[in-house]
Amino acid sequence: MPTPGPRPCPLCDAIDHRQVDRHKEHHVVSCGNCSMVFVGRVPTDEELYAYYADYPVHDNVSPVTIRRYNELLDGFEKYRRTDRIIDVGCGAGIFLEEAAKRGWEVHGTEYGERALVACRSRGIRIIEGALDPTNYVAGSFDVVCSFEVIEHLPRPKEELERMARILRPGGALYMTTPNYRSLGHALVGRGWSVVNYPEHLNYFIPRTLRLLAATQQLRPIRVLTTGVSLMRLRVRHADDSDRKKAVMASQENLRHQLETKPFLQLVKRTANGLLNAFGLGDSMKATFVKPGTGVRTVVDPVVNGGKDRPA
Repeated sequence: MPTPGPRPCPLCDAIDHRQVDRHKEHHVVSCGNCSMVFVGRVPTDEELYAYYADYPVHDNVSPVTIRRYNELLDGFEKYRRTDRIIDVGCGAGIFLEEAAKRGWEVHGTEYGERALVACRSRGIRIIEGALDPTNYVAGSFDVVCSFEVIEHLPRPKEELERMARILRPGGALYMTTPNYRSLGHALVGRGWSVVNYPEHLNYFIPRTLRLLAATQQLRPIRVLTTGVSLMRLRVRHADDSDRKKAVMASQENLRHQLETKPFLQLVKRTANGLLNAFGLGDSMKATFVKPGTGVRTVVDPVVNGGKDRPA
């Protein structure tokens, strides 16, 4: 059982902690060796259970998000060889449902009965728990996805190694994670809701995310930083659920306007271009490729399939 104590740097393994004063109540430190920002203590099982016991599962998303999913899938077409895609930490499986409509063979991993039921209702092959590469044939996936997951993990380097094992040579790893060096963080400061112990344990910037991928010889294709979250600017660490709902509705309305008004589309493209140029967007969206070229194979990637069958 983990106990509170010093945590080695998740990037370089050094124990040379420099306290980040504005987030000290969340145990945030920076590494004196590589400058990675992370939580410098190991959460206990009790802390993690108490936090995640009622962690929400979002079983529906907006049409704008569905559009973003399909744009992402458009970009994945160039990597199709085995037609297999996996989402590590797939939530309710909505992204994978969109992928299945395009003929992908979809797989996911997730925790919690609500997520498992939702995924199985969508016909997704889901395995409960952490990604275990022994459940799959090595190198059998064209694309491995991980949306807003890597920041939660005590040992992200080990997770990336597991992802790389199941990714075929020439295949793509796509990850999203908050950008610690974002404009939103600079504006909000210590109230930035992304910094939240024990939910988030790692805080990446483009440089440290690239360094993490390099530990598995994954080659960066694109690392973008885009967007500023209205929710994080206006709600911060507030516990008022009604306020959160109101801000979420306002943010969704703004997203719709940005999609449908030509002038606002131009404003959005310009703003995202500037945010990305200076590395200041709230969200990092990174694509990495595993070196080598893949060969089409006809295999069932699930080899220990006791729990992965859809209901």
